[in-house]
Amino acid sequence: MIRPPRRPARRRDDRGSQILEFAAYVPLFLLMAVIALEVFFSFVAVEQAENAARIGARVAEQTGPANAVGAVQNALPPWMDDADIRTGYTDDRGVFAEVAISVPVVFDIASLDYTVTRRVDMAL
Repeated sequence: MIRPPRRPARRRDDRGSQILEFAAYVPLFLLMAVIALEVFFSFVAVEQAENAARIGARVAEQTGPANAVGAVQNALPPWMDDADIRTGYTDDRGVFAEVAISVPVVFDIASLDYTVTRRVDMAL
């Protein structure tokens, strides 16, 4: 009895595995990008509040605390219009400017809402 020649065993190929790996990793990369954006915007907000408080304290030292509120408002970007600004005299005859802002959250996933307060004191 003559047998037909055997076909070589069919090798399982890995077609499609790259797309599966891509589909598995894309959500992780997107999550990392969102977290990086949130951290970046938080640092920008803190830096802006610190800068505005420094400008306010400098103006309060030169012209008095009453004029410093306007200087702080002008120093803040438009997306920080809801900042709580306080200026006044310190106990040791100096002046201060304090800026409290709610840090913006771009993607409101977990209701992360926190306030950053920056205060700068200057001696007269």
